[in-house]
Amino acid sequence: MKIIVIEDNHIFNKMLCKNISKTLINHNYDYDIKAFTEYNHSLKKIIYDKDIKIYIIDLELGSISGYDIINEIRKKSYDWDSIIIINSVYNQKEDLISRRLAIFTYISKFLGFEENLEKSILEAIHIFEHKKLLTINKSCKILINDICYILKEKGSKYCIIKTINDEFRVRKSLKSLMEELHFRKIKNYILINENNVVSSNKNIIKFKNKLEIRVD
Repeated sequence: MKIIVIEDNHIFNKMLCKNISKTLINHNYDYDIKAFTEYNHSLKKIIYDKDIKIYIIDLELGSISGYDIINEIRKKSYDWDSIIIINSVYNQKEDLISRRLAIFTYISKFLGFEENLEKSILEAIHIFEHKKLLTINKSCKILINDICYILKEKGSKYCIIKTINDEFRVRKSLKSLMEELHFRKIKNYILINENNVVSSNKNIIKFKNKLEIRVD
């Protein structure tokens, strides 16, 4: 996951990154933190890429307001999926702006900073993981959390993806899907999303919504 820190105070910027890294390492999350002290071309490029991100944004950035950056994220790059946390010297949530710009939460730089940052990051990651998508083709994406298993189609370059409610055929190798999704591999031709497993024995794995697969 990408976490973008935008904070113009260099000392506090480093403190944010350090505490975020500590939280993610303690909970075994893979992450990539990008830190900025100002709005620049590199930040703009990140804003306009297609990845879902977690932003932590200071409200007062000298030459630009944090709200200006949030407005660009939401209304100019049309990114309404990324999660935005506001980091401020105040602990006030501006309800009207929060609703209009879909801001996740506000945290104070002073009052319970480390505890509130950790709590907010973990809650954001929980939401983030439910937003993660797998691209099937240009017009179709599916929620990774809805996938039960992936089966290599015999004699072809396709795989069959079984979700809780549907089935998809994708031109990707089992190896590339395993690297992308980190699912457990079984019998060299099946990937299992263990989060959706209800029960399993030597021959049958049962998933949510009464879906099951034989692995003998």
